[in-house]
Amino acid sequence: MKGNEFKKLNTQLELPFQPTLDYFLKGIFEVLESRFKLEKNSKQKFIDLGSGNGSVVLYSALNYKIISVGIEINKILIIETKEKIRTLRKEKQHKKSVFRKIKLINDDLFEQNLTNFDFIYIYSLPTMQKYLNHVLNTADRGAVIISYKYPLNGFNSFLELSYRSDMEKDEESLSVYYYIKII
Repeated sequence: MKGNEFKKLNTQLELPFQPTLDYFLKGIFEVLESRFKLEKNSKQKFIDLGSGNGSVVLYSALNYKIISVGIEINKILIIETKEKIRTLRKEKQHKKSVFRKIKLINDDLFEQNLTNFDFIYIYSLPTMQKYLNHVLNTADRGAVIISYKYPLNGFNSFLELSYRSDMEKDEESLSVYYYIKII
């Protein structure tokens, strides 16, 4: 197994898919709107690093109508997201143009360039964060990085924690951390 293939396998094993519940999504996006100037129908761009079944990307695109990109290494989860999109299109609750704002990329989140994204969403276990330095460094100054469940440790030289939101629903509680890229 080549080095790059080993890294991809290792990251998939250490970073399991865990969906973001709709209740928490609503709260996360309310914070982005009220504190970080997320605007509906704007030219802002959102990316989910490790988009899983696409719930975060779909929420962003359908509710805020901004360009929303999902990076996912697992092809099965990309297929599942595309199937959700097909179902939503058939329901015709949303204009066709909103679906053009969704882009799914089957790739490794650790190999992404985050230039031009205003909002960067990530769920990363603390053990995986050592691989994020070069990725987060590519984000533009002023970009908002949203870390689901775990704080981003060791990035103080270029990220500043701006806000922490503690959420609870049905005996599940978690924190969401909002960072600003400062350099």
